[in-house]
Amino acid sequence: MNHPLTMDLRARAELLAFLVASHLLARRMTGGWLSVEHVVESTMLWLKANGMWTDVIQRVRLSARALDVAKSLESVVHFDPTEESVKTLFCEDLHLDFHSPVAREIYQHCLIHLVDSGYL
Repeated sequence: MNHPLTMDLRARAELLAFLVASHLLARRMTGGWLSVEHVVESTMLWLKANGMWTDVIQRVRLSARALDVAKSLESVVHFDPTEESVKTLFCEDLHLDFHSPVAREIYQHCLIHLVDSGYL
């Protein structure tokens, strides 16, 4: 079976940032975090959209970290989820829009988290 590209550190950080941003958006809009089902679905959609592949252990590890990182950033990242700000945070193709300062801030926190935790 041929697999698409496996994930390097930058790709893992981008997936983690995508999930963290999604958690933060859900929290600000609904008052609750994403469900496990939504995180799993979002992870699989992101992997497919980005032509990435990773084993189930790595997917679970990244998905589980997303909520913890989102909780730690909840009071740090200043994001008012208006329709316009949501449009600038995400691109159409399930990427964070790195033109957005909030997206860059979330990505930087996720990258540092992965490096500091030894998850290279």
